[in-house]
Amino acid sequence: MTKHDYMLTWVSLVHAGTYLPAALSQHLQDELGISLAEQDLIKQLAVAGGTLKLVELSRRIYLSKAGVTKMMDRLENAGLVERARSKSDRRVINAQLTAAGKKTFQRSLKLLGTWVKANLADHLSEKQLHALRDALESVLQGHDRWDGQMAHLKGEST
Repeated sequence: MTKHDYMLTWVSLVHAGTYLPAALSQHLQDELGISLAEQDLIKQLAVAGGTLKLVELSRRIYLSKAGVTKMMDRLENAGLVERARSKSDRRVINAQLTAAGKKTFQRSLKLLGTWVKANLADHLSEKQLHALRDALESVLQGHDRWDGQMAHLKGEST
């Protein structure tokens, strides 16, 4: 492989990695009134059983404490999440998924599945799809980013 091949691969990855999430985020906004990042926050709460410390939530979605605070404000105003003090340590604030948040999460899963199939999987052969997944998994593992957030998609324990 030449340097040109590496760069062409990189540029393709960056363009796909910019375009596809933005388009999916717009789709979620149009359908559910939430962004892709907000869906990720809701997903992390759902996967964790409905409640997480704000600091842990920040770590899981790779967002600053201030960023999580702003996102929580928006989602709280929409009635999808709420903040609650920890019963064991009153200094700790937890994020909790509301009943409406759980319902929105379930609806988002259906929308995500349909959208990803139509906008990614339908453009690739089965062999290409598996090769892309395996290649990206290798890159993520090489950077210690194949953690519980990703592994749960393959049924691995967290």
